[in-house]
Order: sequence, then C-alpha cells, then structure tokens
Amino acid sequence: MTLKTFLQREERRTYWQTVPLSAIAWIGLSAFLAFTAVGLSTIDLGTSLRLPLWWALTRAVLFGGFTAVFFIALMRQPRSRPVGGIVLALLLIILPRIDTLFPASSWLAGPGFSYVRWRLATDGVLAGLTAMLGWTTLVIFAGTQGIKHVRARTELELAEKLQQTLAPPLAARNAAYEVRGKSVPSSQMGGDLLDCLEDSESIACYLADVSGHGIHAGVFMAMAKSSVRTALLRPRPLEQLLADLNQVLFEIKAGSSTYATFACVRCREGGQIEYALAGHGPILHYHARMKDVSFLAMEQFPLGLFAGAKFESRMARLEPGDILALLTDGLPEIADGKDEQFGLARIGEILAEYGENSLDELIGRLFESARRHGRQSDDETLILVRAIPSVSA
Repeated sequence: MTLKTFLQREERRTYWQTVPLSAIAWIGLSAFLAFTAVGLSTIDLGTSLRLPLWWALTRAVLFGGFTAVFFIALMRQPRSRPVGGIVLALLLIILPRIDTLFPASSWLAGPGFSYVRWRLATDGVLAGLTAMLGWTTLVIFAGTQGIKHVRARTELELAEKLQQTLAPPLAARNAAYEVRGKSVPSSQMGGDLLDCLEDSESIACYLADVSGHGIHAGVFMAMAKSSVRTALLRPRPLEQLLADLNQVLFEIKAGSSTYATFACVRCREGGQIEYALAGHGPILHYHARMKDVSFLAMEQFPLGLFAGAKFESRMARLEPGDILALLTDGLPEIADGKDEQFGLARIGEILAEYGENSLDELIGRLFESARRHGRQSDDETLILVRAIPSVSA
C-alpha cells in the first residue's frame, strides 16, 4: 500500500466518522431498501417462486436490515469488519436451512418450465448484482467525491467570509476628508484588499492586489492587512512603511511566488497628502477647479517580491473638492467584445464629468459604466478620497 493510498483511506475513514448520525440514518435507510430488493430478487426469483410469499418477504427484510446495519458499522467502526463478516456468513448459512422447513411450491416444478425457471433465476441474480453494484457505487462516490465536495465547499465558505472581513465597503469622514471604497471580487476569494485608518492628525487609506486567488491568497491578505494597520499607527514616512512591509511579506510568504501591488495615501490638514505606490498603477487626481484629471505615478517593485527593496514616497496637494481615485487593474482592464479595454482615460473622463456628485454616486456610476463596457474578469476595487471644502469657502 502506497502512502497516498493509506492517506486517502484514513481520510475516508475520518469522513465517515464525522458524518452526522441523521445523515447516517438516511444512508442506512437507502442500504436497507437496496439490499431488501436484492434479497427479494435473489430469493424469490432465484428459487423460481418455490417459497411462500410471506417467508420470501421476511427473508428479504432480514437480509436488507442486517446488511444495512453491517455497512453502517463498517463506516463508523471499521474494526467491526471481522465480526460483521462472520455474522453475515452465519445468516447466509442459517436462512437456506430454514427454507427447507417450508413445502416447496409446485407451480413451476414441471419439466416444461425449465426455461422459465432458468430465466427467473438469471433475472434474480442479475437484478441482485445490479442493485448491489449501484448502492456500492453510491457509497464509493460519497466517500471519495463527497469528501472533495465537502472540502471545496468548506474552503469556499471560508474564503467568502475572509473576503467580507478583509475587503469590506469603506465609509470614513473627518473635518477635512471623505473616503468611500468598494471591492467586487471575481470569485468567493478575491485578491484585492482595501482599508482606511484615522488618527488625530491624518486619515490614511490603501489598497493592495495580491497575486493569486483562494485560501492561500486570503491568508496572505490577512497578514498584509495586519502588518499595514500596525505600521500606519506609527507616524513614519510611507517609504519606510513600504520597506518594512516588503520585508515582512517577503519573509512570511514562505518561499512562495506570492506578492502584492500596493497604493497608499496619507492625507493631512491643509490638503497635504503623501502617497506611495509599489508595482501599482497610477492614482487619478481629479482637480475640481479645472475639471480635469492628472495621474500620480511611481515605478517601484511590488511588495514581497525582493528582500531589501528600496522605496520612496512623494507629496502632493489637494484643493477643496479635489478627488483621489485609487484602483486596482480589474476596472481599467475590462475588455469589450472587440478586446478594447475600459482604460484609465475613460475612468478619468467619468471623474471629470461627475466629480461634483457624491462619492457613492460616483462609485456607482464608475462600476455601472464598467459593466456596460464588458464582463468582469478580475477583482475590481476602488477607493475615492475627496478634500472637503471648508465652510468659509
């Protein structure tokens, strides 16, 4: 027996031992019905209707009931196999002896019915074997594909909960800035992460796009979010935050090829902002006064790709009503039927045209326009930050 076969057998054994008793009861009922049919077909047809009907039915019920109990015992307690096998063998020996106590029916005993008797016996054996094989196939399916389905379903549910925790809708506001954010994963476990933190002096928000999907990417996202939140609590330049975060993620990814692109802004009073990008696309800057859009771009390595990578951050200024748009590549890379991408330019046009609307309306319009352009193929995440005009303005 190979190690793989042994592990699969242990996995199936554990699976059956953890199946709820209510489900085992249904399996027992199906086994009882299947093997009662087996007993009836092999006994009544196999003996050419020689036994009384009541005894044929009783014998079939006994056979079906004991066989169901035997198989359930094997599922829950595999060590009972020898005992169950001995009892089943005794049952198969005793029941035919009881058959001899009843007078045999002579309806099909004549020489002219030899072919009929042969056909009945053959049909009984074939019907019994077919029913047994059908039930056995069902049990094997439940014990192999059923395990895979349960595992996959569990992973999907866990991934969905992780996604809801790691990438919830954002809504934050202080005296100087308003933040809104939304993430639409392409599967139960997307690779995009967004967050926002406030302190007495600033408001910071960021998003990350982790390579890959599934539980592995979700665990990496959880570690990244924890690390970023911890780092943002300390008033350090973003270039130092990126360097420390890069080192942490490089070490905790345990040799895998996982990495993350990253975009972050820290907004202070007076419209002063600090921004940093790591392998990420540009931040769009909507200028309320001129009704146009510019790009804040930086060429730097993604996080977790290389140990000891160097990073920098830059400063910019927001005027009242200006908007910053941080987004992952899922939105601009949506393609239509002609393989034309939605593009940053089109997103900038929407910002310029509807920049005076509320951030919630603006996010809704951007995602709606993207849906009209083409089908979603990747995670789509967007954060909007607006500098709130002062009351005096």
